[in-house]
Amino acid sequence: MGLRLSTDVLGLIVEAVSGKPLGAFLEERVWRPLGMADTGFAVPEAKKDRYALAFAGDPLTGKPQSVLHAGGKPLKFECGGGCAVSTVPDYLRFVQMLANGGVLDGKRIIAPRTLAMMTADQLSPEVRARTTSPVLAEGYGFGLGFAVRTQTGIAAVAGSAGDYAWGGAFGTTFWVDPKEELVAVLMAAAPGEIRTQNARLVRNLVLQSIID
Repeated sequence: MGLRLSTDVLGLIVEAVSGKPLGAFLEERVWRPLGMADTGFAVPEAKKDRYALAFAGDPLTGKPQSVLHAGGKPLKFECGGGCAVSTVPDYLRFVQMLANGGVLDGKRIIAPRTLAMMTADQLSPEVRARTTSPVLAEGYGFGLGFAVRTQTGIAAVAGSAGDYAWGGAFGTTFWVDPKEELVAVLMAAAPGEIRTQNARLVRNLVLQSIID
């Protein structure tokens, strides 16, 4: 939760510096250049029948659950930590841009050195030793927005040193494995704790299927 709150603050900083709503800034700088036509902070009325709904009850606990945009209520603000909505094709274009070093279809979105900083572990050993959050698994440090794998062993999921990943608030996750030249996106309307299990399961299945 703390990370999402910090990213919300970063979104507000972007608004203050740019003088634009976060959605307008992202549309101009990221979503439109990448051709992400189905990404934003609201689901248009004409597209609501395409929006995936969560089960009424959490499969693990039975408690009521829903995803953010399902209720139709307007957002209090365009939060950077977990308020956007997208599709698999759109999200794949974003993740492929990361894997390409910040560029896609000839359009540069992120400078190479900026992306290198984002995907490098920024946690000192002392900070990592004090980390107790289950979100940051063993074997991972943290960059500027991504969990970054620091070694091949220890982690509970298959992968390569240097891969990086992060998950959405309501069940989405992605990862980039530069060594395997692999990008993957999982989209699921699963806001409960099962989202962590789903992410690990899918990741292990994908990596175990690679035989060369």
